[in-house]
Amino acid sequence: MELIKSQRPQPTKDPRLWVITSGKGGVGKTFIASSLALTISKLGHSVVLVDLDLSGANVHTALGLEPSHLSIRNFYEGQKTLQEIVIPTPYPHLSYVQGFWDSWDSSSASADIVAKLLPELRHLKADFVLVDLGAGASESHLCLMDNADERFLVTTPEPTSIEKAYRFIEGLMCYKLKLDSQPDAYNSFIKKLREYRQKIVDRPFSIRKYIRESDGLRIDHFESLSTHPVRLIMNCSRSQTHADLGYSMRSVCNKYYDVSLDYLGAIEYDNAVWQSVRNMAPFLVSQPFTPLAGQFLGICKQLIDPEELRAVV
Repeated sequence: MELIKSQRPQPTKDPRLWVITSGKGGVGKTFIASSLALTISKLGHSVVLVDLDLSGANVHTALGLEPSHLSIRNFYEGQKTLQEIVIPTPYPHLSYVQGFWDSWDSSSASADIVAKLLPELRHLKADFVLVDLGAGASESHLCLMDNADERFLVTTPEPTSIEKAYRFIEGLMCYKLKLDSQPDAYNSFIKKLREYRQKIVDRPFSIRKYIRESDGLRIDHFESLSTHPVRLIMNCSRSQTHADLGYSMRSVCNKYYDVSLDYLGAIEYDNAVWQSVRNMAPFLVSQPFTPLAGQFLGICKQLIDPEELRAVV
């Protein structure tokens, strides 16, 4: 797959692009994406939520809606533009693009599809476009993350989920290096990273130092992971210890990867969430005055103009 270089533009009147993903499936990524979308829409901003989880699209279910005859398939097959498949919801200011809910084979976003999709995402008629990606560090996921204004990585306190989150960050780091680095230098870096992982090296390995001292590796793309960090959300937190894991992950990324990870906070476990899904009613709609709703509002207040939000709230 041909890598696509970053196309993130300077701030314009075009929608702000937020991309939500996870290293591992089953961590509540779609719940996070739909809840962020609902929260932003409640603040009076127009939002389009795009379902790009090609292996298990269920944004429509999270929103309490029946499947539509329109889906991202119409865009993939060249039948309609992305704007033409935007579907309104019963919730003010919120629309969505349905994913491959009718797919029985493995669908993947090719380089050509991603290249076609990015400019259309940027020109949807909305203030914010939120993209719910599938799990894992595929190149199409990494490309979309790299081009986003805000990128979110969802994990849970489970060890398997945390390990996959680290692997995703490594994948994004390597993707950005590969964009402009010389192939031989990049392959040498990957070899060194694997040796470090397998504890073959006998002393601490600084990724940033290695890149600075190696010819053929471009550190400027790598440094953008610090100036434009991934935002971590810890979902299904059941204790303060779980919530504090996010700070530990941030510290690990700084110490071992030499990149910044912005920990936005924890979303507490609430048994009413799965009940709301079963009842086909979004949690933030059926229970809008819970601590959980306040946690999502707090996350959005960190990322959208605080002065504007104070005037609304």
